[in-house]
This record gives sequence, C-alpha cells and structure tokens, in this order.
Amino acid sequence: MLMFKTRSLLNVALVSTALLLQACGSEEGKPAPEIKPAPKLSNDATSYANEAWKFINEVDPLVYNKQIDQLDTKVRQPARKLSTDWRINVKMTDSVTEGKYALCRKALTSLEIWARTTAENSNGLAQKQADYERDKKQCGDAIANPALGNTDPKK
Repeated sequence: MLMFKTRSLLNVALVSTALLLQACGSEEGKPAPEIKPAPKLSNDATSYANEAWKFINEVDPLVYNKQIDQLDTKVRQPARKLSTDWRINVKMTDSVTEGKYALCRKALTSLEIWARTTAENSNGLAQKQADYERDKKQCGDAIANPALGNTDPKK
C-alpha cells in the first residue's frame, strides 16, 4: 500500500512538473528571437593594431582632461575588451606573429592602467602617463611602418 501511494505521488509530481514547465515555456504572440550571424573573427594583428590606434587617439583626451565619470565606460572597459579580443583571436593562432603591432596592444594596456590610476587618484600617476605616452609613440611608429608589423595570416 505504501509503495502504491509513493508511486502515485511520484506520478502526480511528474505530471504537474511537466504541465508547469509547458505553461512557463508558452510564449504565444511573442516574436521569435532574432538570430544574428557570428562576427567574423580575424587573426590579423594589423586590423587590431589599427583599431587600437584609432581608439587610443579618440579616448586619451578623456584621461588627459581627467573626465573621471567617463573613464570606466569609455576608456577602461572598451580597452580591456579590445585587448582581450586581440589576445584570443591573434595570440591563439599559430598563423600570425604580431611583430611590432604588439606594441599597440601594450599601449592599450598602458592607457587602461593610466585611466585607472587617474580615476583612483593613486600614486605614480605621472609615471603611468609617461609609460602610456612612450607606448603610444611606439604604437604610432609600428602603424607608420607596416612592413615591421606582422606576417600575413593564413587565407
């Protein structure tokens, strides 16, 4: 008798759960989610270096002008994202060597560190700025001399 009650209770629980899940999953009248194609990944350090150079020149005035309220969202987060994407898509392939373009990734990192130091008003601010300016100049030299940049990625 106990086994019959347990089995009945288990059956009722399973049916109830199935009905509940079905009711929760019902989305009548709602449009289907849009499926977008994945972004085309590049393992070419040239494109990342050029994107970094453009980004650096657009946002470093925010750090120079100490616009603290904008440093996290407009400088630090995008710089970290670009640097991370670069590391994932270029460094993890064996078809590309970065050459001097790696200096642009270093400049991105220096910019992010300088922005953080500025926002926190930490010690060593002048040194972080000097490091960034040195790295930015080296990145500019790499962009100006693409022959020293990277090798061609596999097609």
